[in-house]
Amino acid sequence: MKKLLFLLSLNILFAQHIKIPSLVFDHQALIVEDIDASRDFYRDVLLMEEIENKAGDNPPKRWLKNAEGVEMHLIEGKTKKLKHIKSVHMAFSVKNMKDFMNHLKIQNIEFGSWSGEIGTYGLRDDGVKQIYLQDPTGFWIEINEK
Repeated sequence: MKKLLFLLSLNILFAQHIKIPSLVFDHQALIVEDIDASRDFYRDVLLMEEIENKAGDNPPKRWLKNAEGVEMHLIEGKTKKLKHIKSVHMAFSVKNMKDFMNHLKIQNIEFGSWSGEIGTYGLRDDGVKQIYLQDPTGFWIEINEK
């Protein structure tokens, strides 16, 4: 009887776990020093589309979204205490690394490999090409070609 109750309890717990929907990534919010420079970077360099800011302008905000509809919320604020570490970064994928690197060069955006070699990509252990760059506030961004 105890064994049956135990198995029944496990069944109920497992069934409840399955009912929990998976999480869907909604947006990334960043505190930035210069809202307009940051908006221009994400719009012109990372090719995001500016969308309506639905959260008011105090403090100043700009919202953008990428081609898949994932949003970036830029919020103007004090960033002097932020520490920017390359290993803490967001990542985007491109279909053609060479074309994107040319786009960055036209935009005069410095980029490099993980090891810091400027103007070139590096290869991850799994063979994926990747470069790193920083936005106007100093946040690190990885661009990879899968």
